[in-house]
Amino acid sequence: MKKWINKRNISIFIIAILTILFIYFIIPISIPLITAFIIALAFNPLIKRLTNKINSRKWSVIIIYTSLLTISGFITYLFLTKLIDQIVLFIKDLPNKINKLIKVIEQYNDKMKAVLPDEMATTINKELQNFVASMRDSISHYFSVENITEVVSSLPGFIISLVVFLVALFLFMLEIPNIHKFIKKHLYPNTYTQVITIYNKISHSILGMITATVILSFITWVFTYIGLLIIGVDSAFVISLLIWFIDILPIVGATGFTIPWAAYAYTVGDPTLGIQLIILSIVLLVQRKVLEPKIFGTGVGLTPLPTLISMFIGLKLMGFLGFFIGPLILIVIKTILESGLIKTDFKI
Repeated sequence: MKKWINKRNISIFIIAILTILFIYFIIPISIPLITAFIIALAFNPLIKRLTNKINSRKWSVIIIYTSLLTISGFITYLFLTKLIDQIVLFIKDLPNKINKLIKVIEQYNDKMKAVLPDEMATTINKELQNFVASMRDSISHYFSVENITEVVSSLPGFIISLVVFLVALFLFMLEIPNIHKFIKKHLYPNTYTQVITIYNKISHSILGMITATVILSFITWVFTYIGLLIIGVDSAFVISLLIWFIDILPIVGATGFTIPWAAYAYTVGDPTLGIQLIILSIVLLVQRKVLEPKIFGTGVGLTPLPTLISMFIGLKLMGFLGFFIGPLILIVIKTILESGLIKTDFKI
């Protein structure tokens, strides 16, 4: 027992505790700053190249930063304009779809009575109707005046976070070389070399994961949008965005939306739409299974089980954003352990 109680192990224990506290308390409120820093790192190679040509990092940052804001603002404007119109149409039609489902369930009541005892059939039918009615009421409540007012009241906080993100992004782009100099100045040469090695590996893994996720999600959205247009679904744009958002979520995937939708289509008497949605589900599943290994490759270096565990713990500690922050933290820990900066008596 005494051999474990020494200065080095106590230091490691204190660092571990401080790291856990930092992850739990600081990271959730630092998302704008962390996001800005990651994006600044992603654009740093491009800034370096432009700096070599015009001999001014300041003007390189201004040019790239302005271009990034202009392109992002233009795309966001087009995106939100189209999205708001589609959401309004989708919300107006949604109660009608649910009412239609209730009527279909009522029509199945006689068929169930022919197969099941009357009391059992009536109970099942009543429970189904209550479930659908409660789902309709929940949707109506979700888009109620109170909830919309709550969303509007949260806008000031969002605007503040956005401003902090934009300012931090510009400053990080400018100050990355100074950050490197500061770190180098306060570390021994060997330690600095290890830190830079870890930094390069982490940057490669994180940027690789983010890039791969964006590319794969964009491809999924394109397949979904084109598929819904071919099928002739109303509000194809907003529905494809909803499927894309669900596809980003771990475990669920795009088929977590399209397959229940296909079942709904069969239930309300539209087998053609149901078959088309099943085909679309197969296409989305196949394209993800084919493209995912090629796009992600081995750059990230995370297997499915540790990724799932990190997502679950991240969700419990930091809410929805923990889904994405958890794997990033796992990458950092894994890279540090593999680098040998923190030595242990275990095989990694």
